[in-house]
Amino acid sequence: MRKWIRRLLSVCGTLVVAALLAWYPLVRHSPQPEQQYVLDLEKARALAESLPGSKPTDIRYERVMQMEFFEAMVLAGDPWKPTPMPVYSYQLSYPDQTLIVDTALARETMQPQGIVTAFDDAAFQRVNAAMLAASQIVVTHEHADHIGGVLTHPELAKLKPALRLTPQQLDNRRGMAPLEVPAELQGYPPFDYGDMVALAPGVVLIRAPGHTPGSQMVFVKRADGREVLFLGDVSWRTANIEQVRERPLFMTLLIGEDRQAVLAQFVTLRDLARREPGLAQVPGHDAAAIERLTAAGFMQPGFLQLPTVR
Repeated sequence: MRKWIRRLLSVCGTLVVAALLAWYPLVRHSPQPEQQYVLDLEKARALAESLPGSKPTDIRYERVMQMEFFEAMVLAGDPWKPTPMPVYSYQLSYPDQTLIVDTALARETMQPQGIVTAFDDAAFQRVNAAMLAASQIVVTHEHADHIGGVLTHPELAKLKPALRLTPQQLDNRRGMAPLEVPAELQGYPPFDYGDMVALAPGVVLIRAPGHTPGSQMVFVKRADGREVLFLGDVSWRTANIEQVRERPLFMTLLIGEDRQAVLAQFVTLRDLARREPGLAQVPGHDAAAIERLTAAGFMQPGFLQLPTVR
């Protein structure tokens, strides 16, 4: 065999071996948790009772769009099978006010466009209108599919009194790409807090950095006593928590995620689910979880449309 052919085969063999060695850590492996994350549920419950007034009587949602990923992108080691990734916005309804949790994003700002398989323009317009009527607006984190409705709102200046964006969310310009902080938010005083803060009667923000620096969970105690914990993208699916299994490494590198911080949160949330089965956990993009919670009466589809409060 000629020398150059042997050399070519040797190079090809080396590349194949390198690819096989890289495949496991990049795609299939989820490491063991090495950190701890403390979520003091009793403190959250006490804060939920700390502000006077009625608690939320209803939780509503709009399913604004649907992306399509592969299961292997959601849970390390799962098959390369297409799976839907719906995007939601939530409305907490009180007798005298509404709050918005997450704001989806406009159709034209989703990048790459090819992963979007459905977009409900009417739902997004309802979210935009509901933000104008809301007394407070929070996002679970600064990725475009959660903060985008705020950053591209056609009447953003009118939303400023209701916005509760944290310093960590506003400072993560890479995380909100392809969007940017618009000029209307220059000089906006961010909403800063420690580990937890009561936002409104029955509503508590809980810091949970890891997926992004500004990641937070939202604990809600309804007027009827039911409890809901919005996880944002701490977990995309319930399965991540049940199996304490992260997104694959190549996805966490793309996102800029702290894997160990997220794995620690998975452990805490798994243990919390076992200890508090009545607490409804809401992952960021889990249609089956939303359907279960809807059937159980924790929430219902369709925002209330109310007059603008500002």
